[in-house]
Amino acid sequence: MADKTSTDVGLLFGVPQESALGPKNYCMYTKPVGEIIKWHNFKYHSYADDSRVYITLKPCEKLDETSSLIEACIDDISTWMNSNMLKLNKDKIEFTIFSS
Repeated sequence: MADKTSTDVGLLFGVPQESALGPKNYCMYTKPVGEIIKWHNFKYHSYADDSRVYITLKPCEKLDETSSLIEACIDDISTWMNSNMLKLNKDKIEFTIFSS
């Protein structure tokens, strides 16, 4: 039984799992997400399929206005993902605010 192989299946979308090029292909495939984040004037850090978005606020800036900017960024990311057969897991989105 060990000498049998599966039949090849062509992929139209996505990145094959368990492949040597999988992480690199995933990064190339999702590069537009970083461009969307930068377009909204945020900084970000990504590792595999996990991303962190950063923003620094001055004490006089209003959190309500900033949260609207963040929501707009998330909406744009979600729109891009939907159009590329991906799904943003909104249950995993969280905000952390550090204040003096």
